[in-house]
Amino acid sequence: MSKVIFSYRLVSDTGFAPCVDNGVLTLACCKGGQIRNGKNILTGLRYHVGKHREQYPDDEIYILGVYKNKLLYYALTTGTMKMTDYFLREKKAEHGRRSDHIYDSENGILKRNNRLPHIHPKGDLQNDRDASGVYVVMSNVFTYFGSLAPLIPENVLSVLPIARENKKYTETDTAFEIIQNYIKNTVFFDGAIGKPHDPIVRQKCGSRK
Repeated sequence: MSKVIFSYRLVSDTGFAPCVDNGVLTLACCKGGQIRNGKNILTGLRYHVGKHREQYPDDEIYILGVYKNKLLYYALTTGTMKMTDYFLREKKAEHGRRSDHIYDSENGILKRNNRLPHIHPKGDLQNDRDASGVYVVMSNVFTYFGSLAPLIPENVLSVLPIARENKKYTETDTAFEIIQNYIKNTVFFDGAIGKPHDPIVRQKCGSRK
């Protein structure tokens, strides 16, 4: 068993991606992939995490989210699921659908529903990018700082993504040791302890029957 860290930068923190509901953190949308010349390019974080988990199911996979040079969250991946399965499960849920439930899964196809219409609106290219991520990443062992996110020191920032990219670190990397030493003194995996910077207004979520 090995330890692996994936890190990436976020451009916003609204409580949507990642979504923290009922003690579970999910990354179900955004960070999917790219569309080039009308073709899906599987470059997104969710895709790489999901594939790694399939290939190395015993590995400990961590995700570090950076927002404005701050540590937004750090999570141990405790599960992955195909988007089609996740959103099918959410559609069937009788109570407490999660805030990131903006797609329905029908016959293995994702369709944009009417929840949160201001995020990734129907027909937007972002819907295709989302689908290119294939997997939903889940964690119930995480620390999400939200608006309390601490600044990351320069020596750690120097090994983290500098743009909208994602990086992978293994135990043989010097960067892995730098991140691990920082995390040991910063994160306690005590669940959600902060609120999003720009939280989703629940009234826009639609019915939560």
